[in-house]
Amino acid sequence: MAKQRKSSPETPASALESFKELDKEVRQEAAEMSAAAAAPVASDDPKEDQPLPQEEPIRATKAEPVRLRGRMTLEDAFQSIGLNCVQQIEANVPGVLKQHVESLHQMRVGLRRLRALLAMFEDLAPPPVALHASIEWLSGELGPARDWDVLADSTLERVQGFDSAALRQAAHERANAHHAHILNVLREPRYLELMAQLNEWLGERRWRPDATLAKDSPLAERAAKAALPLLRKAEKRLAKRIDGLEEGDAPGRHRVRIAAKKARYAAEFFRDLLPARRVKRYVGHLEKLQDRLGLLNDLAVADHLLEELKGGSSQVSKQAAYVRGYVAASSEARVQGLSKALADVARCRITR
Repeated sequence: MAKQRKSSPETPASALESFKELDKEVRQEAAEMSAAAAAPVASDDPKEDQPLPQEEPIRATKAEPVRLRGRMTLEDAFQSIGLNCVQQIEANVPGVLKQHVESLHQMRVGLRRLRALLAMFEDLAPPPVALHASIEWLSGELGPARDWDVLADSTLERVQGFDSAALRQAAHERANAHHAHILNVLREPRYLELMAQLNEWLGERRWRPDATLAKDSPLAERAAKAALPLLRKAEKRLAKRIDGLEEGDAPGRHRVRIAAKKARYAAEFFRDLLPARRVKRYVGHLEKLQDRLGLLNDLAVADHLLEELKGGSSQVSKQAAYVRGYVAASSEARVQGLSKALADVARCRITR
């Protein structure tokens, strides 16, 4: 049986305390900024002309590579990958609390990676029902802000020769409202409990029945061998969804996109235990497909969001109608030739 490894640099209790301390600092900073803005300016202050100290720029935290060793068991690997995902989520909280768009995106990436991992191991290490429900709850709370960010800062930028200033402002207002809501979400007891429970569940390997692991469990096997059936399952699921897809089926394309994302994450999780050249080729194919399907998904989401704005001012409503026409035409053009790209990916394998 593998020797239990430490869960992370912080225990669940200290992770919770760190978040509370961070929340306290953010609140204090906001109060100090308000007080400073309200304070009278002393014209005879000798320090008046001195430059203000520059605040450190906010940087989003991308996923760190998962480092796996050849002698690791599958359980060791699962724990390491899970804590890697949680670390990415937690590392982006400071930026999200300051409503930094890219920090929110990377926090959602960490959450998606974690959900993909749990789905991959659903038969071997299922999380408690309440924990799984809280993970899905957090995912739902973070999504709308990102959707409006993409519409305002990306999709509308693609519409050439068209002044969409009023529409962009309306989209930014919706995005800002959702970002403000997320500040409350991250201070809710449910979020604090979720992160503490995740660290505890992963760090203490709480998926073990009666705190033990059966010798014939795949989790007790070497990860390099035991991960292969999980990778094959991800490949087959993607190939099956591609095989049943009709070119104009938008919901079907979305399901293929999710399957491609899970297959890519699975390959990246176990990259250290797989042939490097094969992983690079496989992930490269999936990334290209994800980019193409992701743009189509952004256009589909944009159409839904623009529908919500049609009841705004007459200028916003007219601009929304114009962009919806552009979105429809652009989607139709980008679907052309997609079948070949899908077929190429369906034939691609990382396992042999």
